[in-house]
Order: sequence, then C-alpha cells, then structure tokens
Amino acid sequence: MKILAVDTSTSLSSLAIVESGVVVATASHTDPRGHVEAIGTLFTQLDCNPDDLPELIACGVGPGPYTGLRVGIAFAQGLSAAWSVPIVGVCSLDAVAHAVIRDGRVQSEREFMVATDARRKEFYWARFDLDGDRLTGPSVDLTGVVEDRARELGIELITDVLPHAIDIAACAEHGQPVGVAPMYLREADALPSSAAVL
Repeated sequence: MKILAVDTSTSLSSLAIVESGVVVATASHTDPRGHVEAIGTLFTQLDCNPDDLPELIACGVGPGPYTGLRVGIAFAQGLSAAWSVPIVGVCSLDAVAHAVIRDGRVQSEREFMVATDARRKEFYWARFDLDGDRLTGPSVDLTGVVEDRARELGIELITDVLPHAIDIAACAEHGQPVGVAPMYLREADALPSSAAVL
C-alpha cells in the first residue's frame, strides 16, 4: 500500500511517502512555530507524481499544540478531498512508540512510556507494551508528575524522540488508526476576549 503521511504535532514537521513499508521520499523541518510556512515546501520536496497517487493519507492527530495540529490535519484533509483518497488519523505518540521500538531504544523487558514537550513544563505522554500497543494515555501532566509515574512503575520514560511521518505511515498500515480530529488535551492558550461594553 502506498501511503502519504504527515505530522505537525511537535516542533518537527514531516511528510513521507511510504510504499509497502519502504520509504520512497521524506522531507522534514524543525521549527516550533513554523508549520504553516514549512508544509508547502516539504510537500514540494516529496515530488509527488499526480499519475501515481497514494492509496491512503495518514496524519498525526496529536496530542500537540493547537496551531501545529490544525496545519497538518487541514493539509492532509485538503489532499484527501482533492485526490479522492481516504484519510486516517494516527495518535502521534503511537508513532513515537513505533520509532522507539524500531530503533531498539527500549532497554527493559517491560512496558515503557514516551513523552513529548507540551510546553508549560508539561509532557504529553502515553504508556506502551513492547509491541507498541498503547496501554494508557494519551494524557498531559507536569513533567515531574510523569517522571515520578515512570519511576513508580519501574519503567523507562523516553522523552527525546519526536513523531515522524515515516512512523505515522507504519502505524496507519499496521496499527490502530483513529479519527481525523485533533487530540487537544487541554484548553487553548489564547482565549477570546470578552465583549466590550459601549
């Protein structure tokens, strides 16, 4: 199956074309606030052939920051509509777990936790078994709370891996896709102002 995947749930924006588990093309850019500016350029770098469209579009749905998630999801939905190609969502933390297992990063023979920066001294996190199946989460908590939880359980906490479109594609093909809706785990930083009284 040929999959075009996108993830913009962290500071790393990435796109990839993966066919039958083989990476055909990939492009990425790191900027915590540059998702909008990067996504079109990254897509151009993939050099998609309009005569050889993907069979599926997969997008990371977070958890992550509001603007970043919306950029990737809207982009993926636009391609899906334009090309009449089905679309699925993937929890971005599932993609992190996939990368951790693929790269042999898990040192224990037990469960493990992955976490990404949620800003405000918080982590987005989830707990997985060694097959990459999510056991709990996704959740958002203070970094200290997540670190304490991992210590209490006696399992590894991996915080230095970001979701990549390559792993989004793998999870879409072999994992458990979710709906194409952003996973917002907390209220927005920016709130509408109250109406002015004249």
